[in-house]
Amino acid sequence: MRTYLCLPGAWMGAWSWQFVVERLKAAGHDARALAFRGVGERAAELAPELDNDAFLADTVDYLEIENLRDVVLVGHSFGSLIAGLVTDRVPERVAHLVIIDGGIPTDGQSIFGRIPPEIVAKRKKLVTIVNGTEVLPFAPVGSLIIDDPELAAWTHRQLTPHPVACYTKPIRLRHAAGNGRPMTYIACTRPRYPVSAGMHEKVQTMSHIRFRPIEAGHNCIISAPDLVTTELLEIPR
Repeated sequence: MRTYLCLPGAWMGAWSWQFVVERLKAAGHDARALAFRGVGERAAELAPELDNDAFLADTVDYLEIENLRDVVLVGHSFGSLIAGLVTDRVPERVAHLVIIDGGIPTDGQSIFGRIPPEIVAKRKKLVTIVNGTEVLPFAPVGSLIIDDPELAAWTHRQLTPHPVACYTKPIRLRHAAGNGRPMTYIACTRPRYPVSAGMHEKVQTMSHIRFRPIEAGHNCIISAPDLVTTELLEIPR
């Protein structure tokens, strides 16, 4: 039995992992998903002080309170950033770091400093205030890259605003990305998400990262849970 701890993408909560988590549990593993404070199931806790450091601290606290070790730590999209930060701080609790169509964290760089500038410009125009907090509102249903219209509509109904500080605040790493832990990058290739496409090429030049392309859209944990589960079950020990 392995322990999988799954972190959600922007605007999403633990609910986004439910289809993968139930499959991992059915295969006999301990699988869990966390919601970030102020987002998803914890949207009522939205506050101005929330940023990547707060999400990092909450996730490390969870690992320590639950005394979890040798965890397969999985981050989808934005969640991959927090997974990378957690591995930077407490590598002794992480057996394998898995990034699903997200970015490789770089010290001193923000998310807005990494993704294409034309996308940054569009997103900055959307920033609004909720509960005294600058947030990025969630995208329209058509941008979710989920072919099933009912599933896309269901997904869209669950989305909540995301603190913009998570995108603008530079990341602080104490070690090289991955901190010496085994890493797997799962790349969604059908279609490729513009925010992540450039990272696919970059990762393939990094010999220490196991690269796994899958034929699914960016929100594969919702639209293609069987594919994702298969990849997670095949993570090397």
